[in-house]
Amino acid sequence: MAWNCCSARRSPTRSCTAAARGQAGANLLTKAQEGDWAQYVFNSQNETTPMLSVKDQQRWCVVSVVQETGVRIDEYLMMAGSRTAGLGKTADFSKPYEPVGDIALGAKVEVLSSTPDSVTVKGKPYACAKIVRKVSRTADMTKGQTGWNGTSTIWISPDIPVGGVVKIENRYELQFSEESKPDKIVETWLLTDFGLKNWKD
Repeated sequence: MAWNCCSARRSPTRSCTAAARGQAGANLLTKAQEGDWAQYVFNSQNETTPMLSVKDQQRWCVVSVVQETGVRIDEYLMMAGSRTAGLGKTADFSKPYEPVGDIALGAKVEVLSSTPDSVTVKGKPYACAKIVRKVSRTADMTKGQTGWNGTSTIWISPDIPVGGVVKIENRYELQFSEESKPDKIVETWLLTDFGLKNWKD
């Protein structure tokens, strides 16, 4: 799954209000600093094709370029014991930010609820907005578009860099073509560390 994160330096009220619109926030990226980074542990359970499941994989997203119009986020993940570059992404300040890359294009996103919550990272609790979204997208091979149907829940905190993303939980059916049987997938990202500069240490 493609994904990206960007920096948040906003007040809790403004961040939660923006998140309730269905995104992590339309303007959460404007305070990004070059070198902002966040580290996550990623798990994916594919009930249909278990061999495609992933357990306790480390992932990083790092703000590498900051310009007036947007930012560049580089992504890295651990594979076979080595840190490997993943799919980086640019984020445009003029567009709403979607932290779940797979639903950023062509998906209908409906907010089901937005409530306050708390998630503990490195022994410290962080106040978050927990946003539950219903996501619908049909498979369309003429557009190179997979089907993605289910729920995506995100926990957003203004105190966390690289998008404010503290946790993500996706429960969905992924369909590669109109005729194929969908894969049932449960995915989670959980923030384990974050900072500015020296992310490789």
